[in-house]
Amino acid sequence: MSKTVEGLNHAYELRDSSPEDLIFDLFKMPNKDEASISKLIKVLKSFGLRDSDPRLRHMMEKMKSFEDDDDDARNFLLSRDKFKECIHPSVQLISQALRNHLIIPSWGEFCGQIKTIFEECKLIKEGSVATYIPQLARQNPDIWGLSICTIDGQRVSFGDYKMPFCVQSVSKAFNYAIVSSDLGADFVHSYVGHEPSGRLFNEICLDANGKSLHFWPKTLLGRKPHNPLINAGAIIVTSLIRNHLTMADRFDFVLNEYRKLAGGEPVGFNNAT
Repeated sequence: MSKTVEGLNHAYELRDSSPEDLIFDLFKMPNKDEASISKLIKVLKSFGLRDSDPRLRHMMEKMKSFEDDDDDARNFLLSRDKFKECIHPSVQLISQALRNHLIIPSWGEFCGQIKTIFEECKLIKEGSVATYIPQLARQNPDIWGLSICTIDGQRVSFGDYKMPFCVQSVSKAFNYAIVSSDLGADFVHSYVGHEPSGRLFNEICLDANGKSLHFWPKTLLGRKPHNPLINAGAIIVTSLIRNHLTMADRFDFVLNEYRKLAGGEPVGFNNAT
């Protein structure tokens, strides 16, 4: 395996071996010109990449198209050509993982440490659920889940992670990212600042800057909410998201952007919360 991984690191220096060939050789069965795609998926999982990863979708679809109904997934083998055809759309990501070049290389060790922290925090009973919305006040305080997704898409989850929850103020960061990507940071920050307010998050207030801007009433002298992550700033940021569309179309746009952020996983909406 070390020789094959070394080959992946220098794939473009090799004349006769493509990255796909090198990966095939890594999972090739002894005395057969066939390789186990299920073993590849298992190895990718050990690096934190799930088979539901949208970047692996084409590989999984191609694999299923080659799989017969009678095939045992644990012993599913593919010829060299079919194996290469399967992994080709995702070969860059697969190569990155097999070279151990993902952002967290020691994934198993990392997950072990996170699980230890998770179990320790599970014993904490202090605090209480939010009460400013009745539906939140009725939630079970013993529900405890944790999920992590790295910038390279490595994922791990513990506890009640399948339980849907309302993102609440976390949406402020998402909306800020969406509108900044859509309109540009300079435009967004002509409406909202980027400094801490030093006040409660839900206090409706403006900063002390005295610049006169054309879009503010003269009495406000160009004052803006301090940043996008307090309520006043979040209201401004949300008002900028595709504000030329109807409310229904704006809602669809935001929901679709959230689904992209979730990697295609289900995202719902609850009007009460």
